Amino acid sequence: MTDTTSDERLWAMLAHLAGFLGYLGAGIGQYIVPLVIYLVYKDKSKFVAFHAIQSLYFQLLLLVGWVVVGGMAITVILLLPAILLAVVIGIVTIVFPILGAIRANAGEWYELPMVGGWARNTIGG
Repeated sequence: MTDTTSDERLWAMLAHLAGFLGYLGAGIGQYIVPLVIYLVYKDKSKFVAFHAIQSLYFQLLLLVGWVVVGGMAITVILLLPAILLAVVIGIVTIVFPILGAIRANAGEWYELPMVGGWARNTIGG
């Protein structure tokens, strides 16, 4: 655990959990909430900024994945691979935001796959 405050851990956790907003019917909340948290905390807390921008990048990566699945599903020949990819992306959509939220709440600088390093570079650390 790092020397983060309970408020920092809370906001970092909420940035990850915001990933579920879009899938619960709130439209684009999974992009807006982490972005707003990042903009508010980018000069106040590198910890919160890191987790917020990481959550945003992860949600954008998932969006790309869903677009690819949609494109694949249009063609009959790629329907089965599209279904398999959709299952994998669906699991990733659930598991990693929860894991990120748990680790952020514990005060850890946990990096999500594929976007963690990018997020760390964004905040300058």
